[in-house]
Amino acid sequence: MDWKTIGLAGVIIFAGHFIKGISGFGSALFSVPLLMLILDVKFVTPVFLLFDLMSGALLVSTNWRAIHRRLFLWVSVGLLGGTALGTWMLLSFSHDLLKRILGVLVTGWALFLLLQNDDQEDGHNNPGEAVRTGNHVFRLAPMSGFLGGALGAMFSVNGPPIIIYLSYILKEKRAFRATLYGIFFADACYKAILFTSQGLLNLEVAHFALMMAPFLVLGALAGSWLQKHINQRLFRKIVAVILAITGITLLI
Repeated sequence: MDWKTIGLAGVIIFAGHFIKGISGFGSALFSVPLLMLILDVKFVTPVFLLFDLMSGALLVSTNWRAIHRRLFLWVSVGLLGGTALGTWMLLSFSHDLLKRILGVLVTGWALFLLLQNDDQEDGHNNPGEAVRTGNHVFRLAPMSGFLGGALGAMFSVNGPPIIIYLSYILKEKRAFRATLYGIFFADACYKAILFTSQGLLNLEVAHFALMMAPFLVLGALAGSWLQKHINQRLFRKIVAVILAITGITLLI
């Protein structure tokens, strides 16, 4: 891998974690599609798995008390099958086919963000209804976990199905984020076992992830600092437009 590619990858990873520092989401969803234009998906996905393990351990250790245990367990049941299927697809499908699948996903997620109204975004600040009740709301938990696990194993973007589901169920902001952190970290640990057994997680991946770590840290710190001084709703719409353009590029 030449230094030009390494430098470009560093800029992309910085930008992805800068966005996550500001908005709280989107590092892999922004970075992975762009990295797939210069690197193979079978290399990019394990790199982001290592990032998820590092950040997940920190986030769960500081938020574990707020995790909604029942939702965590039901979503994790779905993750078991979805992550296994996604790992098989990552190994079996070509880079070009996987790139187009991700293009559809990214474009769809961008449209969801663009069409999301302000009331939906503010829902997690509403202290009135912390959790939607009724057994029917829990029946979709394994399905969201299955879809998230499959997409996470293929592209490290397990967020969309799980975020959409949890944002409907959990209305208290801290519980929403803590449960999300717990699910993502549990999935990362499971993927680490599967990826290692299949040879996807190796020393080359670890070395590249270590080189990219400073870009990750700098991006996250810069984004966290700037998020206090920026209109986050406008910023999310701008990110959604960038994602839409990236998704269309992957489809071409």
